[in-house]
Amino acid sequence: MGSSSPLCFINSSPLHSAPLSPAHSNLSSPAREMERLPKARSQLLETESNQTPTLPPETREQLRYVSKDGKCRVNLCNISERGRYLSDIFTSFVDLQYRWFLFVFMMCYIVTWFLFAGLYYMTASLRGELGQQQPFEKLQTNSGDQKPCYFGLDGFISALLFSVETQRTIGYGSRTVSPSCYEGVLLVMMQCIVGSMIDALMVGCMFVKISRPKKRAETLLFSRTCVIAHRDDQLRLMFRLGDLRESHMVDAKIRAKLIKSRQTAEGEFLPLEQTEIDLGYETGSDRLFLVEPQVIQHNIDTKSPLWELGPDQLKRQQFEIIVILEGIVEATGMMCQAKTSYIETEIEWGARFEPCMTLEKGSFKVDLRRFHSTYQVPLPNCSASQAHQLLAKAQSHKLYRHWEAWSEGKANTDKDKSPSHRGFTIGDIEEEGMSEGNESGEKSVP
Repeated sequence: MGSSSPLCFINSSPLHSAPLSPAHSNLSSPAREMERLPKARSQLLETESNQTPTLPPETREQLRYVSKDGKCRVNLCNISERGRYLSDIFTSFVDLQYRWFLFVFMMCYIVTWFLFAGLYYMTASLRGELGQQQPFEKLQTNSGDQKPCYFGLDGFISALLFSVETQRTIGYGSRTVSPSCYEGVLLVMMQCIVGSMIDALMVGCMFVKISRPKKRAETLLFSRTCVIAHRDDQLRLMFRLGDLRESHMVDAKIRAKLIKSRQTAEGEFLPLEQTEIDLGYETGSDRLFLVEPQVIQHNIDTKSPLWELGPDQLKRQQFEIIVILEGIVEATGMMCQAKTSYIETEIEWGARFEPCMTLEKGSFKVDLRRFHSTYQVPLPNCSASQAHQLLAKAQSHKLYRHWEAWSEGKANTDKDKSPSHRGFTIGDIEEEGMSEGNESGEKSVP
């Protein structure tokens, strides 16, 4: 492409280089310019080869939509309404990374400890009880004297220890609140309620965070590459899927999408358009009993987005096939989702997967060393659409030759049968008359 801009390709196309008629040349000015400007903005590149240029493998690997381990590489920027995350604080908290999750977990307790420690310290300070504390045993003997609000609280550190003991219900016995101090009793009740709410929230979030079936996808295997080959006289796209655990997925379903940028007839550029790839939804083939590794297949027919895909297009185009496996984890009953992707360089044309399951000593054995292995098979270097056209032409030519042979055979048959159906001549009439005269003469003789 060089340093040419998309507008240069648009202006150099035959549609724009054609001369205008006098009727159209009069309308060229501001109206046509305003109409052409949105098209020039929306049209990125004109030719398919320029729209999807060939990139180095390292650069192409960085442009994945979904990585091989299933992480979506899409970043949201310029979010103006971040308050929406607070409306679903539980999900936002569970979705945090573990280091931030543990940081928030600890800060919830530390903040409440320091907050109520400050309130206890401020209450004792306003009552003028700081620095005048006496031992707890002496206060019990002097029952007639006015008791302080908090026993054993002579500074902020002791107030912090009292806050921790109250919220965690430790109760060492050296610090307590006086029954005659109503504000102290109210603060203790409030801290107990707040502490119970924090315990319920944090324990629930921690349980959900640990029991999430996200790591279950680590024991689900996808083949490194896709293969395209014939199976049952039909061109198919195939990949392999397996499970490493003995506790199998319940109600497992598989689906796939094709991610590809394209340009509409109006010149609008659609980045990362998603197209569904049929893996047997109507026949039920997308519902899996994932006990042993299975080869998932997609029929490349007229309804397939890969109908016009051939080995030459694999070298020119850029696209990505996203595979999504969903199922219920048998141990926890929670929904699990595993994802992977295949780019155009990870599709092998004319190849099949090696068998990895054998029967040994009355049981089936799966050799996972062959899980990703493939072998080459003969396959024409043309797309399914081109193969269909060639087959249609061959069939039509074969039918024409059969029709010609049938026509020639029929003509020869008619020619052989033509003498037996010729008309009567004058000689035939005379012979027939003479034969009739002889018969009448014989009858007249006595």
